[in-house]
Amino acid sequence: MSPSKPQQLHYLHEISEAGKKERFVYSCSECSCILNVSAALEPVGDTLESLENRCPGCGSSLEARISCRSALIPEAWSEISRSAHSPPRARPPETKVAFRTASSLRGLSFNFAPLDALVGHFIDPGWSVAFTGRCANVVAEFLCFRAQLPKEAGGSDSTVVLIDGGNRSDLYLFSSFAKLYGVAPRKALRRVVTSRAFTMYQTANLVVKELARVVDEYGAKVVLLSDVLGMLDDDSGLREDEARRLAGAVRRGLDQVRKEKKVLAFMTLITKTPYDRAMTDHADVLVELHESGRYIEGTLLRHPFRKRPLTQRFTLQELLFHNRPRGAGD
Repeated sequence: MSPSKPQQLHYLHEISEAGKKERFVYSCSECSCILNVSAALEPVGDTLESLENRCPGCGSSLEARISCRSALIPEAWSEISRSAHSPPRARPPETKVAFRTASSLRGLSFNFAPLDALVGHFIDPGWSVAFTGRCANVVAEFLCFRAQLPKEAGGSDSTVVLIDGGNRSDLYLFSSFAKLYGVAPRKALRRVVTSRAFTMYQTANLVVKELARVVDEYGAKVVLLSDVLGMLDDDSGLREDEARRLAGAVRRGLDQVRKEKKVLAFMTLITKTPYDRAMTDHADVLVELHESGRYIEGTLLRHPFRKRPLTQRFTLQELLFHNRPRGAGD
C-alpha cells in the first residue's frame, strides 16, 4: 500500500475575495499556517490537543499561539481540518484520572486576534491589566462576558465583580455579546456583581474595605474597575493632595486583593485625569485605545513578556461580530 499523501498546508495570506463560505479559521500566530476550518465554533483546546501542541507549518509549540477568526474562505480551504494534520492514534486505555486540556488550565483570553496580539492569548491570575481611552468601555463589557465562559473556551468560568466608578455600565452592549454567543442575557447578568460609586470616596471605600469580602462571597476570579478615576476630573472639587491620596488608596487596595486572592484585575481609565499614573504606572499590562477614523487603534505600552510598543487596529463591528455562531441572535 502506498503511503498517504501529506496534507497540503495553507496560510492566511492566501485569503482572496473569491471566497464564498464563511467559516471559523484557526491559525498559528507564528507562521499563519491554517490549522483548522470549521462551520461551528470549537474550543481552541481541541485543536491544540489534536495537533499535540505542534504547528505543522513551522513546528513551534502551539500553546498561546492559536488564533481564531470568522472569515470568508477560498474553496480549497473547505476540507482543512485539525485531524487531517495529525496521524491517526490508537485509542488510549480508559483511566479514572480526568484529562484536562492545556487551555483549561490557563487564564482568560479574548479570542479576538487584535486584543490577543496586544495583551497575550492567556492572561494569568494575579495580573493587573489597564485600558485607557474612550473606547475602553467596549472592552470592559466584552471582558465582563468572556470571563463567564468555560475555561475550555478561553474564559475563567467565573462571576465578575464590577465596580462602576463612572456609571459606564452598558447593559445593552453586554447583552449583545451574550446573544452573539447564544447565552441568555439575564443568565449572564446574574454572574456580574455590580457596585456603583457616585463619589471618589465611595470608590475608595468599595475597593479598600469591601472588595475582598465580595470576591470571597461570590468566588470571583475576575475584578473590573470601570472608569476607576473618572470622578477625579477637573470638576471634582477635591484638592490635589486629597485626590492623589484617594487614587493611591484605590491602587493599593486593588493590588492587595489581586495578590492575596489571586484574582485577575482589570481597570479602565476612560476619563483622562491628572492622577491616571497612580494606576497605570503599577499595571502589569497597559494598553492605550483611541479612535482613528472608523478604527479603534490599540497600542501596547507595557507588558512583562511581549514586545512593545505594538499597535493593532480593528473596528467596533469586528469586535462585536468577530465570533458570532451561526444562527445566534437571529
